[in-house]
Amino acid sequence: MDRRTISSGYSSEETYGYSRAVRIGPFIFVSGTTARASDLEKDSHGQAKAALAIVAEALAEAGASLEDVARTVAYVVDMADEPQIARAHAETFGPIRPASTIVQVSGLSPKEARVEFEITAVVSANRAT
Repeated sequence: MDRRTISSGYSSEETYGYSRAVRIGPFIFVSGTTARASDLEKDSHGQAKAALAIVAEALAEAGASLEDVARTVAYVVDMADEPQIARAHAETFGPIRPASTIVQVSGLSPKEARVEFEITAVVSANRAT
């Protein structure tokens, strides 16, 4: 199967040796994604929406869309933020309803981040690569 990497251009990708997303055949794996610096001052709902918009951009570059998302994992620093993050998730995915997990962690990078998402998508067989 062909392997394609998608970069967001962040210097941390080179430093850590990772890609924003990797597509292997119909499978797309989006790395942990937080809001960008300009959105880190927002509350957890705003950060979640911003991070999911970055995810949508990476999926589009990989030839997919939010409709192809099969699984999401949200890492949060405070479970008290869960209702706001869940609302952003529901607003973003609507009837798609991917399998989802939320996990509390002691911290994220950057330290101002309240939520980070990992995404797995599977492009339908009739969609071009």
